[in-house]
Amino acid sequence: MLLSEIGGEFGFIGRLRATYAGAAGDGLAVPLGDDAAVLDVPSGLQVVVSTDLLIESIHFRRDWSDPYSIGWKAAAVNLSDMAAMGADPTFAFVSLALTTDDTVESLERLYDGLSDCLNRYGARLAGGDTNAAPCGLSINITQLGTVPSGSALTRSGAKPGDVLLVTGTLGDSAAGLALLLAQGPARAEKLSYGLVTAHRRPQPRIVAARAARETGLVHACMDISDGLAGDLPKLCAASGVGARVSVASLPVSEALLAAEALLDRSALDYALAGGEDFELLLAVAPGSVEAVRAAIAATGTSLTQIGEVLRSGLHFSSPDGSGDMALTAQGWDHFAS
Repeated sequence: MLLSEIGGEFGFIGRLRATYAGAAGDGLAVPLGDDAAVLDVPSGLQVVVSTDLLIESIHFRRDWSDPYSIGWKAAAVNLSDMAAMGADPTFAFVSLALTTDDTVESLERLYDGLSDCLNRYGARLAGGDTNAAPCGLSINITQLGTVPSGSALTRSGAKPGDVLLVTGTLGDSAAGLALLLAQGPARAEKLSYGLVTAHRRPQPRIVAARAARETGLVHACMDISDGLAGDLPKLCAASGVGARVSVASLPVSEALLAAEALLDRSALDYALAGGEDFELLLAVAPGSVEAVRAAIAATGTSLTQIGEVLRSGLHFSSPDGSGDMALTAQGWDHFAS
């Protein structure tokens, strides 16, 4: 069924409001359906805001990902920014640019995925916009969250001597993308369903980040969306420090190791420079590592020490320990040649 068959934009918005929109309450004073939402901000909290744009053929391909996964990933990308700040997600505002060929059924599945991801982490759909596009689907989400005043995690507090830590494992999403590129979706799923799923449906570290924030012991934090090799320099620049990473210490999943022979690069290369991991990179004083590790472990998330913060310079120690390695990839950059 096409949008034109249900009353166009306004008919579609009516279906969204009936199925997906949050009702008034719990901080949402005026919900979807008016010219703008009205939010209540409790005393003692600060509002955190992020936005991300996903464009067909750049961030996703519809021949690779089902509508549910596209919606899930669009929400997860934004929720990961909330995790990076240690924020509790609240409300999301979703704008879509659609083609005339988009069906009601596929768009509702997209919103199923988006809504399920938001709801899993405590967020709700509170508004947005729809518009026509000449080609391709674009999804823009503005995600709001809250943190206790003065407690947001940032990139700028790392100190020389701090330990560098990452949650989970690295490289799975990029490896899943590589399999999709080389093998196509059907065969890629057979070869490594886990890696393909990591690319299609990332899991933002909201709960682990909240636990880390509540310790009060994290000096700096960010999410790894553009690959460790691309994101660590951003944390260093914000904090005015350097860093050394032991590449041999990077956490790699069993799924990635099992698929290594099918890939064009080593598992450690994917862990170092692969994008869209959406894990957390943290800087913590040496004496606080175990407390932070325990807090994050209680959420079911692993935490691995990968290096240390220096006064200056950026070094990646080679896996065999023979010295620093020259990076052949620097992480994801939309405008790199």
